[in-house]
Amino acid sequence: MWCIKKLDELSSQDFYRIARLRIDTFVVEQQRIYQELDDWDVLAKHVYYKRDGQILAYARMYLAGVHFTFSRFVTRSDFRGTGLGDQLIKLILHYAQSHYSEYPIKIESSRQVLKFYQQHGFKIQGAPYITDGIPFVDMLYQPE
Repeated sequence: MWCIKKLDELSSQDFYRIARLRIDTFVVEQQRIYQELDDWDVLAKHVYYKRDGQILAYARMYLAGVHFTFSRFVTRSDFRGTGLGDQLIKLILHYAQSHYSEYPIKIESSRQVLKFYQQHGFKIQGAPYITDGIPFVDMLYQPE
């Protein structure tokens, strides 16, 4: 079941499962040391797929000044390659077009998922840069 909720609408169990998935992926698996929870969590809508009490895919989405964005895009490791990531990005893009159509959609992408975003209509904007020791590039959604 797909859910879209503000932080104060999440149950404590769902918040815990989301934080655990993000930390397991971005801090432990990717061996990054950085502040995983930040102020964007308070402002964002949290979109996730929940089955049998488990969070299998997740992202947060929000308006960031002059553009709409999403981040912390993740699929649980044992469900990668099942199509949940494709479903998640389509849901986010549909939400953005339904609620924020006047804003461009801009994201930051690490090198390892660049092709995934390109398959969904994102184009590289500018030169790569390093954040928290990881190379990133800005991407802009440009539907075909």
